[in-house]
Amino acid sequence: MANTAQAEEKVSTLENIIEQIKIVIVVYGIIAVIHLVSVRSNLMELGKATLVSFVLVVLSILLKNFVKKPNLPGFAWSTLVAFALTLPISPVADFIINALQAYSFGLVGIPLLAFAGIAVGEQLEVFKKLSWKIVFISFVVMASTYFGSALISNIVLALNGMI
Repeated sequence: MANTAQAEEKVSTLENIIEQIKIVIVVYGIIAVIHLVSVRSNLMELGKATLVSFVLVVLSILLKNFVKKPNLPGFAWSTLVAFALTLPISPVADFIINALQAYSFGLVGIPLLAFAGIAVGEQLEVFKKLSWKIVFISFVVMASTYFGSALISNIVLALNGMI
């Protein structure tokens, strides 16, 4: 019985990973079209950037689904993978950084924000229960993040004699 449950869990995890990768492929298709139409990106450079980024995302998806402790969301795994692989001591850092220069990350955000909007739209009943307080808290969090980042940037730039 235990082996059957484990086998079903592995199949479920594999199906979940495949579904997530299918969504990622659609998003990358949208990103490629946006880049080709709006900034007329070089197709070879865009393909290389897409492939490198796709590998990083798939690695993050695998970590999210197989590493149980700590239980981090997908974006946290993506951040950790990108951070670790682009550290100056990483042997692949220069390759990843150079490959991803083909992307205009402002354009990458367009489909991501659209999907986030759809996800939020499906949760309107939950937001109604939270009332106006969530709006206030959201503004405080966003403002704190912005001003905190600006403060840290000012300190670092001042310490380096750049301002």
